[in-house]
Amino acid sequence: MALISASIPNLINGVSQQPASLRLNTQAELQENGLSTVVNGLEKRPATQHIATLANVPSSIDSAFIHTIRRDEAESYTMIITSGVLKVYDAAGVEQTVTSTPATAINYLSGLTDPSTEISATTIADYTFIVNKTKVVAKDTSNLTPSRPSEAMFYCKQGDYKTDFTIKVAYGGQTYTSTKQTLDSSNAANQSDVRTNKIMFDLDAGLNLPAGFTKQRLDNVLYIKRDDGAAFDVSATDSRGDTFLLAFKGQTADFKKLPPKGKEGFLIEVVGDNNKNQDDYYVQFQDPDGNGQLVWKEVTKPSIEKQFDNTTMPHQLIRNANGTFTFQPATWNERKAGDDDTNPFPSFVGYKLNDLFFHRNRLGVLSEENVIMSEVGSYFNFFQNTVLTLVDSAPIDVAVSNNQVSILKHAVPFSEQLLLFSDLTQFKLSAVDLLAPDTVSIDVTTQFEASLRAKPVGAGKYVFFPTKRGNFSGVREYFVDVEAETNDAADITSHVPDYVSGEVIKLSASSNEDMLACLTATNKSTVYVYKYYWGGQEKLQSSWSSWVFGGDVLNLDFNKSEIFMIIKRGSSVCLEKLDLSVDTSVSVMDNNHPVLLDRRVKLTTGGTTSLPYTDSTTIYVRQDGQTIASSDLAATLADNKVVYAGIPYTFKYKFSEQVMKNNDQPITIGRLQLRNWNIVYNDSGFFRAKVTPLRRSTNTTTFTGRNLGSINNLIGTVSIDSGTFTFPILSNSSNVDIELENDSFLPSTFQSAEWEGFYHERSRRI
Repeated sequence: MALISASIPNLINGVSQQPASLRLNTQAELQENGLSTVVNGLEKRPATQHIATLANVPSSIDSAFIHTIRRDEAESYTMIITSGVLKVYDAAGVEQTVTSTPATAINYLSGLTDPSTEISATTIADYTFIVNKTKVVAKDTSNLTPSRPSEAMFYCKQGDYKTDFTIKVAYGGQTYTSTKQTLDSSNAANQSDVRTNKIMFDLDAGLNLPAGFTKQRLDNVLYIKRDDGAAFDVSATDSRGDTFLLAFKGQTADFKKLPPKGKEGFLIEVVGDNNKNQDDYYVQFQDPDGNGQLVWKEVTKPSIEKQFDNTTMPHQLIRNANGTFTFQPATWNERKAGDDDTNPFPSFVGYKLNDLFFHRNRLGVLSEENVIMSEVGSYFNFFQNTVLTLVDSAPIDVAVSNNQVSILKHAVPFSEQLLLFSDLTQFKLSAVDLLAPDTVSIDVTTQFEASLRAKPVGAGKYVFFPTKRGNFSGVREYFVDVEAETNDAADITSHVPDYVSGEVIKLSASSNEDMLACLTATNKSTVYVYKYYWGGQEKLQSSWSSWVFGGDVLNLDFNKSEIFMIIKRGSSVCLEKLDLSVDTSVSVMDNNHPVLLDRRVKLTTGGTTSLPYTDSTTIYVRQDGQTIASSDLAATLADNKVVYAGIPYTFKYKFSEQVMKNNDQPITIGRLQLRNWNIVYNDSGFFRAKVTPLRRSTNTTTFTGRNLGSINNLIGTVSIDSGTFTFPILSNSSNVDIELENDSFLPSTFQSAEWEGFYHERSRRI
């Protein structure tokens, strides 16, 4: 029986719930408040810095919808919505002025029972679009397109000698007729008689209409209308094949025959040409430039709905130039051409909106099984500007095609495509070149069950979305395999199926840090953290762990290497920041180490001199690394010393059971008796090694950073050292828990581990 040893090369792969014999030796039984990185190894996570206690927070903050408005890298805001209430706070936690314009606009947010699931928001520059998912979008039935009277026009297009012209008006069972025959060409003086305006003058004079009609001659055009709107018919004939004199009322088959002059406002429907694949359309005689020059302009059919009921459509939160905010209904474009057949309202009218997104310079919404996108560059227009032709920039309204009902819940722009998520299926909206109504397509890409209370998030070339496993949740990582030309969504929680407790309510990801953070509905004080690292096509790190805070984490968002969190601590709601890069306290402390206290505040003589909150567990740390009592704070500051104050938190790491293996196959016939355990640490000031044999008391060995003979071991300073720490085990590997713990404000970082022991075989393998 010889002494044997084995190494654990790193401690960066987090927690695994697989049997110990199947785990990687770099995976652990438990990891809490640790940060695993491929560069630094396993370290105690950074502390949160207290920014502010938010004022005037709604009492129902626990179910609020919280959205981060990121205007640019240096300017961001937090928006909080509860039923009938909208609050905005800047990056310093100062409440901003929000004005509802009109005052009734805020009613769009009333009647909410769970704003966290009933509201969706998307920010584009200074505009944040807010969707109330409980509102049914409606038309504005009180504001119709302008009606037109019962009207007609006669147009004398051409005159000729010895030609008969006749106009007729049929009304009330009577026909009223006016005729004219032009003179012959035998006399030069007869030339004036064949002028079109003279012909129309004579026809007008000879048309005797009953009371209730209005006539108006406009050069070679005669306009008539019925004052009471009653119907009448008109016709025009001539002895030149009915091509010289034309009548227009209601419809015409040829736009080119319409007169270049006439009554301003006259409107007529042009019957489309099937040979040109052209729909029917409406034109009106208008003066669009106000210069008196009338032209035929395409318009909407009279007396039909032309716009949305804006009180039921998404609203806007606008950041004003003076730093205040305005909440108001968005001004959505009216329908300007066609009718309900040729240019109908979008398919979301009469239904609720589920999500709002921005993709390829279009604003889009999801409703039922449809994806509806605005005109290119015109985010408020969901109607075609013309029905004469379908242009590439026109709005898009397309439904998914699937053999089961697929209500679309979320849309995520990804790799020049748009991923669409329903409860059971994932779709891909794409186009070959331009994204246009006649090139868009929606295809099924994967079919995985999803839990879509939390919006999927993209990070680099991956999109993460949650799934539900009874009382626990999983997370899938959607990606495109370029070589195989396939899409897949790998389960990144397959080795921790019962780890993420409760339903995921928020996902936030950072491509800078290769990190995903999850918040759940049932375990609000815990953030589940996924750290990953790809080396080419191979994933070298897939680490799950948890961060535990002394309050409910209501929201979490990344901004580069910083995490901004809204945390409810007791009755206070706080804005806190966690910096994953260089901790600001490092440059202040005498021996350049971070101060790992949550809700940390820097206290100085010329700055903040007292703790802005009350907590009985607060610790005060002087810049030389020594802790002081709260009663000594004033004297310390008066001595121009810097003090950090905050709440301690505990880092925990439990090693997996060590299993003997031969060519990665576990050997179960034998006994592994552990003797010693060695930890390689770096830049550490404190930690404990705790060994708990089965049914026996815990033996604790403490590392204080002070090693005899070390150049860092100086009296009056905190010692931060690197090296190897050894502690005894003296237990069967299957009956002992081995943990590392750090509940101090000092850092601890671990690179690797190694154990020594004896292995007793009951038999020899052959």
